[in-house]
Amino acid sequence: MLIEKIFPQKSNSYISLNNIFVKIGLKIDEIGLIQLFSLWTLTVSGLVLKMGLNDRYVYWEWNNWMIGLAKLLFVTLVFVFFLNPKKIWNIDSKKLSVNAIGIHMGIALLCLLFGYSWPSLNHLIYLLPYLLAFYSGLLIFQFQIKLNIEKKTWHSTNWDNKGFILFSSLLSMFTSVIIGIYLDDPILSTSAIVSIPFPLIALIWPNHVRHLQRARFYPLFIFAMFLCVRVPWFLIPLITLFIFLRMVNYFRFGITHPSFGVDFTDEK
Repeated sequence: MLIEKIFPQKSNSYISLNNIFVKIGLKIDEIGLIQLFSLWTLTVSGLVLKMGLNDRYVYWEWNNWMIGLAKLLFVTLVFVFFLNPKKIWNIDSKKLSVNAIGIHMGIALLCLLFGYSWPSLNHLIYLLPYLLAFYSGLLIFQFQIKLNIEKKTWHSTNWDNKGFILFSSLLSMFTSVIIGIYLDDPILSTSAIVSIPFPLIALIWPNHVRHLQRARFYPLFIFAMFLCVRVPWFLIPLITLFIFLRMVNYFRFGITHPSFGVDFTDEK
């Protein structure tokens, strides 16, 4: 990360900024900003789905950027002032109960509907593969991952029901591919196909936290990037939030997170 070169750890400038970003980081933890990646992606998925149904071959469309960003702003405000304070949308904090999973699936459906601008009844079926893909990713978060700040290493706190959970995640993603192909949705079906190896590897390889990290991060990243093929303006809020969180975590903990590397040494 470039900022590591400009502000190396143990430098006076880094130490002075550390105090500021610790306070900012605590506020970010309270708000739960990292959760916006999933809510934004669900909302834009609905918008992109509607575009695809209107024109199968549309891509790199900028005309709807104002309405798209307005919808993301609305979703952000709802999350910051309602969902997060009431702990309704809280994927990464603890293992979800069956009721909690149902609530998260309901909110995911609302985001898709809001992004689409409320489809007709005969178009509701097109939302199904997106919900299945989201459910696949949601199951991966049943495995809790913690960071040891001193050692700068990640570890999973439990592997209970690994086989059942990961197989269910894999089956859900595979089903979304089949339905997406049947419904002629190239964005959903292609991104889901590319995402299948991540829960598969976590299922068949020996237990290691890096497999869970990849299965958490990369499917969401892949879906978001495929959406950007049709709505490139979505890159702007994604990159802004991504860089902001990395900068805060670097000055706060000396780590680069969120990251494309699952170990901090991968960033070197």
